[in-house]
Amino acid sequence: MKNIYKNELENGIWETNAILGLDPNAGKFTLTKFIQRKFAGNLTSFSNKEMNFSSGYTAFCGNDNFTTVIGKYDFFDKDKISISVDSVTYSGGWEKPTEIRKKKDLIYLISKVDDKLILTKQNE
Repeated sequence: MKNIYKNELENGIWETNAILGLDPNAGKFTLTKFIQRKFAGNLTSFSNKEMNFSSGYTAFCGNDNFTTVIGKYDFFDKDKISISVDSVTYSGGWEKPTEIRKKKDLIYLISKVDDKLILTKQNE
């Protein structure tokens, strides 16, 4: 069964209300298509070739604490995505080591409201 959001998610960069995968207990993420401009906030992208995702904080000034989550994803069913976090890196002002994570997959239901995609956590 083909996922109805696959092409949309993999074509572009997304502004997100939080860093995807950083907090495994986070229940909902709102994704809005990123338009290139000076920006400070969270960006998420999905690579359709390697099935890797990246989500992290960015700021145009470059002087801040930056956190980036790297992991893998898989689409299944017509409206679901599974993500697994491989690592969390900290840079800029952080003095924290990279975290290697091998936790269970996080399952999200994908829905669309106007021009936003909503990821709602499905498993505990």
